[in-house]
Amino acid sequence: MKRLIITKLILTILITTGVVIPSLAQSDYEIVQKFKQRYEQIEKEIQSADSLTELNSLIVKIDRLRNDNIEHKALLDKSLYPDNFDTSLEKLKTHLVIRNQDFTTIDVLQIENMQLKEQVDALNKRNTELINQIQQYEFTSKRNSKRVAELEKLVAQLKFSMKRRDELITGIVDSLMPQLNKGSQQLSSEDKNNVYTEVEKNNVLSNVKRSLQDNIRFIRVTTLEPEDLNEIKNQQDKFSKFWKDLGLKLTDIYAENNKKAKEIKDIDSLFSLWNEAVTNEAWTNIKAEFAYNGIQLVDFNNGEKFTTVITSFIDDEIKNIGVKSPEESEKAYSMFSDSTWFRVINPKWIPYLLENKMLTQEQKKSIDAKIADWNVRLTPASFDWVYILVALLAIVGVGFMYRKRTSTSKKTPGNPPDKS
Repeated sequence: MKRLIITKLILTILITTGVVIPSLAQSDYEIVQKFKQRYEQIEKEIQSADSLTELNSLIVKIDRLRNDNIEHKALLDKSLYPDNFDTSLEKLKTHLVIRNQDFTTIDVLQIENMQLKEQVDALNKRNTELINQIQQYEFTSKRNSKRVAELEKLVAQLKFSMKRRDELITGIVDSLMPQLNKGSQQLSSEDKNNVYTEVEKNNVLSNVKRSLQDNIRFIRVTTLEPEDLNEIKNQQDKFSKFWKDLGLKLTDIYAENNKKAKEIKDIDSLFSLWNEAVTNEAWTNIKAEFAYNGIQLVDFNNGEKFTTVITSFIDDEIKNIGVKSPEESEKAYSMFSDSTWFRVINPKWIPYLLENKMLTQEQKKSIDAKIADWNVRLTPASFDWVYILVALLAIVGVGFMYRKRTSTSKKTPGNPPDKS
């Protein structure tokens, strides 16, 4: 009987040991795994939080994770190597603080961007007013010095205002859409949605389009000098570079939106029109300089046509030497050469044309040679009458002196009387 009782006791101990020990081991495992799962879940929620409010709510979860597992600290310290219970929770709080800074930065940028947007809107309105004023002044007499001074002041204000507006538009894009600065990295769907939202909210496409339209209109309503056009070209280069990068990415983002895709193409076209307007402004102003001095030329819009028009005009004037009066021929040459070409076109516009590859050195030499030929051909014609006049005066002078000498010799005393 005793033996049976002892056997049963041993079996009970063995069974108990065999069941309870694995049960205790399984319990420790579950505690560690449950802690890790809750830790990873909180970590994911920190990264995916959409607002500062949502992020702050996770502080409670971190505290709850600590409180629920504080009694298992010794177990977790051993199981979370190289971290421990305390350092793991501190890491979560660090992630939360860093993510909090992201939201703070976004809030600051959004406030700054609202201010930028308001400034852009104000500049859009101001620029329209200035362009309208300039257009009115351009139709007034340019001989009115007061009007000219006021016009120059308005143009300076408008140039500064337009430049500032373009900088603000660039600033909006840089501050609100850092995803666009990822270079060749492919934008994720989330990135695309964020960009789309910010572009729409800040009227980026509309503002870029408005800026280009204002720049084109500014060129059309003003008379610009080469230094003005050089300044505009520098502005073009910067703005074009900005849009080239932005436009490619927006094309991908708006691929399924036909209306917006068309607007992006319209902006591309406006850049081309802006560049064309700057080029045409130079040729238009050169032609206007000739017209100001009474020289009417046919239209030209490139170096080849310009050379052809100038040389054809000179050829016609050379053919008319002897047909026109010398005074008319002289005046035509003087107005073209002295008053226009050598006074304005050659010193002011030719360097601009050469620098911007709108005219070649060979074309310039061709025009210079033609002007020199005109001068050579015109000089003898203008001096023929002078030569003839001098010759006639010389003949008259010689005849007068001869008659005077003859008359004097007849009246001189002592001469023998005339016997006849």
